[in-house]
Amino acid sequence: MANYSQSLQASASERLLGIWKARYVAKVQTISTTPINFRTYPLEFAASNTGRQKTLEKLSDKLIKDASHAAAARTKRIYLQHEYLKFNTTVDLSKFTLKTVPVLLQYYQQQPPLIISSTQEEFEAGMSPKTQFGISEIGSLADHLETCFSEFKAQHSASKDWLIQCFLTSQISITSASLLAVLDPVEQAMFKPYCDLLEEYVSIPWSRLCAAATQYNQASRQYQLVERLLENSSNISLTAYQKLSQQFSSYAINRGGLNDLKIKRSALRDFDMFQVYLWLCLLQGNLDVIENELVIFCDYVFKGMGIPWRMVTMGTRLLLEEILSRLTADEKVAATQFLNGMMHAIEAVD
Repeated sequence: MANYSQSLQASASERLLGIWKARYVAKVQTISTTPINFRTYPLEFAASNTGRQKTLEKLSDKLIKDASHAAAARTKRIYLQHEYLKFNTTVDLSKFTLKTVPVLLQYYQQQPPLIISSTQEEFEAGMSPKTQFGISEIGSLADHLETCFSEFKAQHSASKDWLIQCFLTSQISITSASLLAVLDPVEQAMFKPYCDLLEEYVSIPWSRLCAAATQYNQASRQYQLVERLLENSSNISLTAYQKLSQQFSSYAINRGGLNDLKIKRSALRDFDMFQVYLWLCLLQGNLDVIENELVIFCDYVFKGMGIPWRMVTMGTRLLLEEILSRLTADEKVAATQFLNGMMHAIEAVD
């Protein structure tokens, strides 16, 4: 009986890992906003061992170094009002991508990014398998990234040094854009999931959520709630974003308005981040990570980018209302204190 219970617990964590992994899978048909000439950019070759090696040759050590340093300088310009970002801090930002990007390249070289898959229903119906790009061993890569991230946090644990973590997403995003720019469209599609994973790893606690799930089995009410809502997290984020963009239709910052594609992607990721933090709190049984991590991160990053806090507050309210509308009566009993706790924590910021 104990072995069965342990199996259910392991399975619960693995199922959340599968939801996490699915974030970085893209169908070949959707890898580009414009049609790709596969005669010019052969898919099979790009995904082969030889093709991936060719891709790595384009992403040279010098390019990574230049991209990292340029990204750190640009990140400092974005957050000019933060006196904390001094010269030595921007050097440390560049060091982070200098250390983690080679890890991504190592896994990209080792793991074929081309995935041919089909569901049992599709197979029985005689449908052709889907061709997708993704990260085949996300757990192993996440463990390696955690080592790098833990070392980085340990070096910046004193005083306000830890605040540098708030600016890592910008550092990674800008560095990744420079690296992807030298690749052809198919190479971009296959390597971008790795860049996305790194950017989200430092801001969204997916790894900790999966670890927290090991304390539950699939039959528990809390776990079932979390799994069901996470499977619909992208749709929940999109609905909240659409409502927010309607209420702030005239809003714009130097990066663009809410309808700008880059702004939209960033906002959707932020809504996803809020959801993972919410469910991590539920599984851990307290609001610690919201109060001590999420709110502080948002305070520095969003305000640093000129985003008014009333927009953050409204976005949070719209997100939580959307989540609440999808809960059953029993689920509301389990989740309401955490929904209210997140809202109160955001509203308490000056």
